[in-house]
Amino acid sequence: MSRRYPEDIFRRLDIVRMSCEYLLDIDAIWEVIGKQQFIEKPPLYQEVASGDDVQLQCKIRDKRGNCIWQKDRRPVGMQADKYEWASGGSDCTLLIRRATLNFDDGFWECQVTSSDFVVQDALSSEQSRLLVRVKPREPQLELRGALLGATLTLQEGQDVLISCVSRYGNPPALIKWFIGNDEVEPLGEQNNATEVDNRKTWAAHSLLRVRGQRENHGLPIRCVTVHPSNLTPVSVESRLDVHYLPEVRLETSPQPLTFAPEDSASFLSLKCLADANPVASIKWFKDSMPLSASVTDTAASPSPPSLIQGRMTQLNDSVWGAELRFEPVKRHDAGLYSCKAANNIGESAPASYRLDVQYDPKLKKIENDTSMDIEETALLSSKVELFECPEFEANPPAQYRWIHLRGGSTEIIGNHVQNKGGGRRLRLENIMWSDEGEYRCIAFNTINGVKRETASDVRYVLHVTGPPEIQARPLPGDRDFYESIGWVGEPVHRLKSRFCSRPPPKLVAWQWGSYHIRAGESIHPKYEALPLEPIVENKMVTNCYWAKLEIKDLQKEDARIYTLLIESEKGRDSTNIKLIMRDPTEMRVIAAAVAVGLLFLLLLISIGAYTLLRIRRGRYRQEVMEEGSIAADALYNGTSINRQKSVNSSHAKTFARKSSLDNGQNVYDYNHIAKQTRAMSPEALKVRRAPAVLQPPTIV
Repeated sequence: MSRRYPEDIFRRLDIVRMSCEYLLDIDAIWEVIGKQQFIEKPPLYQEVASGDDVQLQCKIRDKRGNCIWQKDRRPVGMQADKYEWASGGSDCTLLIRRATLNFDDGFWECQVTSSDFVVQDALSSEQSRLLVRVKPREPQLELRGALLGATLTLQEGQDVLISCVSRYGNPPALIKWFIGNDEVEPLGEQNNATEVDNRKTWAAHSLLRVRGQRENHGLPIRCVTVHPSNLTPVSVESRLDVHYLPEVRLETSPQPLTFAPEDSASFLSLKCLADANPVASIKWFKDSMPLSASVTDTAASPSPPSLIQGRMTQLNDSVWGAELRFEPVKRHDAGLYSCKAANNIGESAPASYRLDVQYDPKLKKIENDTSMDIEETALLSSKVELFECPEFEANPPAQYRWIHLRGGSTEIIGNHVQNKGGGRRLRLENIMWSDEGEYRCIAFNTINGVKRETASDVRYVLHVTGPPEIQARPLPGDRDFYESIGWVGEPVHRLKSRFCSRPPPKLVAWQWGSYHIRAGESIHPKYEALPLEPIVENKMVTNCYWAKLEIKDLQKEDARIYTLLIESEKGRDSTNIKLIMRDPTEMRVIAAAVAVGLLFLLLLISIGAYTLLRIRRGRYRQEVMEEGSIAADALYNGTSINRQKSVNSSHAKTFARKSSLDNGQNVYDYNHIAKQTRAMSPEALKVRRAPAVLQPPTIV
């Protein structure tokens, strides 16, 4: 017989079973989340300055074990004021106070013991490198294993190897090379090695190949070490002392020379700059001869010297200068100047400057030269080369021109310069009476854009001989006379003509009608032939004369042709002078007529302009009206004449259809019109057609 149990017992058994299953789940979860874990591990690399405090971070989640730190695989115990916990709880962070190279530099590990021997959740971090920075000693420069001093002396072109050493630093210092302010590449990579007597510190070595170059003379060779323990780089340097051959150059003052040196007017200095090491001596030369002797001779002269040689002056470490001063420049200073410099390395090549002193023309001195006036005679219409100008010294070389002095005016003779002597000889072709007179020779050149002239003191006089020749000739054309205008009532009117003759004329007479009168005679009281008047030019009496005829109380009857006749041993010449009479009253009438004509012309121009303006204005209005009418005609007449019938028929059909739809009302289809014609402005519809009420067509 079966035993029956109460129902509450089964209920209790179910509760116990469910409780057991819950406990089993808790154990499983505990297996997953109940173990110790790292929240933060120590960094793999960390640096600290010697003497500073540092923390090695190590944080644990659900820490139930004990924290342990190892250095270089050896446990480290907590020591007051040296190794301490940064904070309690789950933080295993280690605080190291006053870090030192010997005790604290190395590999550190953070470890945590197991929370339970069954769970076995002990922890151990990767090794963390803690580097204790140690400032290296100051770098040193070495040459051939010995310390390099403050100066490195080299010959130009010589090569040497120098090294820079930075010792007892942790980590090793980074070495850089500089010559002046420019960084240069070392001879290979930097070599780092631990010190023999202290394995925790480093020695850094770097090599540099240095070549002796004059452009590097005086520059420092600098070894710069960069280390994290120093806020600024540390450097050591040695200055280059390169010995090289002198090199010279010449400079002029003022510089640049914008003008050519001029005799006794320009101040100039030549400066010889010698770049040399060691110091060089400078020597001056003129035309390949040492200059010291010539300077001494100049200084010994009674007049103040124009050439002064200055002492050598130092401009910088390697450049010295010597100066020649010309105060002022003289003609005899012209020549080829050069300078050289020499030291124990050798002598420089010369630097040269050619001094070209320009000066205005000066008469060349000739022994037993007695300057005097020169007079020559030439035949009329001949070709001569009678005069030669004395020679002038000048730089640039002188050119020559001749001037003809006549009656207070100066006429420049167009003498060709291409002939031998630069125009020194005066060449005249087809001699005329106007060629006689005084000539002067002028030598000239151009200095700095300014023309410089010097006139010869010699007077050259030319006399022309030949038959008489009247200077004033008739006007061009068919007429064989020239005109003279007189006014009715004029008290005295003078007819005159210039003529030349050598020998002097035997006969000078005026003729008109049946009258004949010689120079110096008169026909009282109307006519008088004045005596011949010699013409004086430049204070010299010429072979030319004025012939004059005076006519008194002019009347219209005096208008005629007057003939002047001249005769000499060489021949004869004559000319006609037509006297034209003017009445003052006639001139007033002519002036009034001209004024009236000008006013009438002005009136015609004004009327023409007004008429033209009105015509243009009317055309403009007509064009505007025609443009508007075209638009209106398009509305009433359709788009084309050829389509007129089709448009009218379509209009009729539209009217009928609209009338039936609108119950017989008179309505016009404007939409249809818009489709048949192009778009137009409303204003165009107003032109030429009045508004109208459109009605349907009447059907018969």
